[in-house]
Amino acid sequence: MSSRNPAPLRSDLSEAVAFRAIFQITRPQNCLITLASVLMGGWLGVHALPEQLWLAAFSAAAVMAGGNTLNDLWDLDTDRVNHPRRPLPSNRLSPRAAAIECVVLMALGLGLSLFLPPEAIATAVFACGCLVVYNRRLKHIPLAGNLAVSLLCGIAFFYGGFAVGVPVPAAVPALFATVYHLGREILKDAQDIPGDRIAPGGTLPLRWGPASSCRLAAGVYALLILLTPVPYILGLYGLPYLILVSLLDVLLVCLMIQVLRVPDTHRLRRVNRFLKAGMTLGLLAILAGTL
Repeated sequence: MSSRNPAPLRSDLSEAVAFRAIFQITRPQNCLITLASVLMGGWLGVHALPEQLWLAAFSAAAVMAGGNTLNDLWDLDTDRVNHPRRPLPSNRLSPRAAAIECVVLMALGLGLSLFLPPEAIATAVFACGCLVVYNRRLKHIPLAGNLAVSLLCGIAFFYGGFAVGVPVPAAVPALFATVYHLGREILKDAQDIPGDRIAPGGTLPLRWGPASSCRLAAGVYALLILLTPVPYILGLYGLPYLILVSLLDVLLVCLMIQVLRVPDTHRLRRVNRFLKAGMTLGLLAILAGTL
C-alpha cells in the first residue's frame, strides 16, 4: 500500500509547482500596478469605472504579463546569475511553456483591446511592439531600454483615458509614472550588473559604473520631488494629495540617501522593493486628491 501512495503526492506537488511558476513569471505585483494605473487614468476623466475601462485594465494587465514572460525568456542567461530563483533559471518552467504563455497573454490583451476605441487599440498594439523591440534590442542600449519601459508605464494611464474617451486628465500621473520608473529602471540595471556583463551591448551602469548611475537615478528622483507639489499649486488635486505625496517624497529622499552610499546589490534590491511600494502610495495620493 505504501508503495502506491507516493506517486500521486509527487504528481500533485509537481502540478502545484508548475502552476506557481506559470503565475510567478508574469510578476503579478507589476500586473496589478498596471491594472490600477489604467483604472486611475480612466477614472480621472469620468470619475466612474465603466465596463470599457475594466476591459482596458485587464487588457493592459495581460499585455504586461506577456511582456514580463517574454523578458524572462530572453533574459534566461543573465537571470541564471542575477535571479536564479525565477521560474526559468530554477527549471520550474520550461522555455517552451513560457513562450506559449507569452503568446497567449499578449493575444488576450490585444483581443480585449478590440472592444475599445481606436486610440486604445493603437496604444495596445504599440505597447506589444515596444515590448518586443525592448526585449530584442533596446534593453542593452544605455538609457534606451530604461526610457522605453518608463514610457510604457506612463502610457498605461493614457490607455485608461483613451478607453473612456477622456485622456487629458491622465497626463499628470503619466508624467510622474514615467519619471518614477526611469529612476527605478536605472537602479535595477545597477543591481543586475553581475549577470548583464555576459549579455551583448551594455547597460548604463556597465558603461558609467554603478556609482555614477545611482547618482543619475537620485537626480531623476530629485526632479520628481520638485514636480510633485505642482498639481496642488495649480489646483488640480486637493490637500490629501499633498499630504500623501509628501510622505512619498520623504520615502524617496531616504531611499536616495541609501543609493548614494556604496551601491551594493543587496542594498539596491532592498531599495527597489521600497520603490515598488512607493508606486502604490503615489496612486493613493492622486486618488485621495481627486475625491
